[in-house]
Amino acid sequence: MRVQQKRFLSALCSVAVAICVTGCSAASALPSSVASHDLTVYHWWTAGGERQAMDKVEADFKAAYPNITISDNPTAGGGGITLKTVMQGKLAAGMPPDTFQSLAGGELKTYVDGGYLDNVDDIWAAQDLDLKYRAVLGKMVTFNGHKMAIPVSIHRANWLFYNVPIFRQYGLDPPRDVDELIADSKVLASHGVTPIGLGTLDKWTAVFLFDVVLLSVAGPDVYEQFYTGLLDPQTDPRIRTAFEKFAELVPYVNRGHGANTWSDMPTMLGSGEVAMMVLGDFAAPLLTDAGYQEGRDWEAVGFPQKPAEVFLMVIDTFTRPKAIEHPDATTDWLLNLVSAKTQADFTILKGSIAANQDVPESTYPDSLHQRASEAFKTLRPVPSSIHGALSPLAFLDSWQDLVTVFLYSPDVDRALSQTALLMKSDDVAGSSAWYWAK
Repeated sequence: MRVQQKRFLSALCSVAVAICVTGCSAASALPSSVASHDLTVYHWWTAGGERQAMDKVEADFKAAYPNITISDNPTAGGGGITLKTVMQGKLAAGMPPDTFQSLAGGELKTYVDGGYLDNVDDIWAAQDLDLKYRAVLGKMVTFNGHKMAIPVSIHRANWLFYNVPIFRQYGLDPPRDVDELIADSKVLASHGVTPIGLGTLDKWTAVFLFDVVLLSVAGPDVYEQFYTGLLDPQTDPRIRTAFEKFAELVPYVNRGHGANTWSDMPTMLGSGEVAMMVLGDFAAPLLTDAGYQEGRDWEAVGFPQKPAEVFLMVIDTFTRPKAIEHPDATTDWLLNLVSAKTQADFTILKGSIAANQDVPESTYPDSLHQRASEAFKTLRPVPSSIHGALSPLAFLDSWQDLVTVFLYSPDVDRALSQTALLMKSDDVAGSSAWYWAK
């Protein structure tokens, strides 16, 4: 069942900040922070490297602000699915935590529309974030002319991982577009190898695969227009072609994908059970932890590379809600998150890259994230669809169901008709208008 989000006008409140963080130095405590000895934090980083990364952020914070005690509230659920529900309930009940995690873009907008967030213009200005962050990060957290969250880390969603020994055995090169992906899949299938791994127990993974097909067929402009409701899926031939190409891939996806999660795929790829997968860079630590070595056992390339390679991004942020118990401590928390040192410490463990461009590529211990950091600075950044960056969450809930069902019954006409209906009923164009606002 789709949940329609209520819209409210956001109110504005400002907390003064008198500190500047430069280079890789940690943030220093504000004089006012002694008035707040507690800090309540909600996030969804609960397992593996994510939990370790959050522990490191909290350790860095405690080193800078030893008088503040953190009340840590991890809420399990990939991509924050459970946390979104928890936050909507707490905020609507007037029980905001001091700070909570949100993805930039459309998801963040739901909290802004509800009137739940204070802006962070003061921190943005004091830390010169327009210089430290690429402009697109500011765009993804700006609503009604105000910055509403602090970006911390960035994932690249459009990596194509492949099993190196399998590709060498059959003389294959990594595909650069969907036609080459289909061609490689045909060769692999002819040798009894399952070409594409997908874990659709997490339905968003199906959309990850569809998104790279759409980018390959139509390019980034059409991609953004589609997810912001500016195109009619039933009449635009490029959207039809994307579904047709997606249908051609269906026979090459692992059987039983509905019983697998995204986190099952890295070990299946490393062991050779599947030859390829499309996932974000968050998959790399799972491969490494399982003992599979980059370059020897697996490799990854940005996908697609034709007609143009883009950086499909997911942006993690933290917020400053209104009417919180410890506003000074919250400001200190956000200041520390801006620090290049904290972001470097966090992203090395998290398997993402820092939002702060003061963090050099050499910080990352593996080639994939060094390449991701360089790519973010040079390629066109495009918001990833499924985690609420562009389209409204109500549409995305139904959209991931539609795309997942398509894997079992690839009826193009039905998919186009249902997509058009969903976009109209959820007012995707109206809800996404902020993205095109100047």
